Amino acid sequence: MIVIDFHKKGGRLVPKPAGPAIFAGLAFPMISLYLLSLDLRYLAIFLATLIVFIVGLVDDLRILSGFSKMALTILGSIPILILGAYTPSIVFPFIGSTRLTIVYPLLVLVTIPVVANAVNMIDVYNGTLSGACTILASSQLIVTLISGNFGNIVFPLTFFMVSFAFYIFNRYPSKIFAGDSGSLILGAFFGASTIVTRTEIPSLIAFLPAILNGFYIIASIRGFVEHRQIKERPILLNEEGLLEVSRSKFAPITLARLIVADGPMSEYSAAKRILLLFLYSSLLAIITSLLMKW
Repeated sequence: MIVIDFHKKGGRLVPKPAGPAIFAGLAFPMISLYLLSLDLRYLAIFLATLIVFIVGLVDDLRILSGFSKMALTILGSIPILILGAYTPSIVFPFIGSTRLTIVYPLLVLVTIPVVANAVNMIDVYNGTLSGACTILASSQLIVTLISGNFGNIVFPLTFFMVSFAFYIFNRYPSKIFAGDSGSLILGAFFGASTIVTRTEIPSLIAFLPAILNGFYIIASIRGFVEHRQIKERPILLNEEGLLEVSRSKFAPITLARLIVADGPMSEYSAAKRILLLFLYSSLLAIITSLLMKW
């Protein structure tokens, strides 16, 4: 499919979705490693990714409501729960490991849909989705190494390789967009990898910009609304081809809007600022993981 790149003058057209290619990059290593090792964690993440990919592909072809998308992506949590690909405890800095036998499965149930949809919401400028995922994967890889769980490196490493490969084509100016099928499965894989590698707290800190962005959007529009159904765009393109904030009170508050509120700027500059936020939060996540070793 071909869509308009709204943040550039001249009605530039860009193909989408990259979701099928991203899915192949994430799924092939998981199913291959499962067949070689029969480790259920690989199968669980493969099935979770497959389910969320199908939901995203349906949304690319036939627009789903925001609530339906959130509800359907919950299904991606089911394989992780059924196959027991999780440890019902969370390790906190200074406190150590806490056992959450009853609560943790509920956290798993909400992690996949929340993270998947939050990642979908940061796909606002050229390269922000792929760049943010590359940074998140890098931080999770370093955190996993710091924790000493070398057998889990394959999960963030797979996430990093696919995200970086996509970034090459998605960075400014984008040659292809992810579509919902691409953004949702990147988020789902990150959420699943967080659970399997037991890096919940550092990954949560690294993910803070996406969490804040999702909170701003949901609070300002008062619910889950599909972004293509929002009538007022938060960011407009002025005559000079620069981004500026919409003055409409009906436009949702987003991280992208708050960044551009500084004044008219190019899309490249706005995207770079978002990625710098993820880089900063990822550094905090790495520091947190070091504190957890004490």
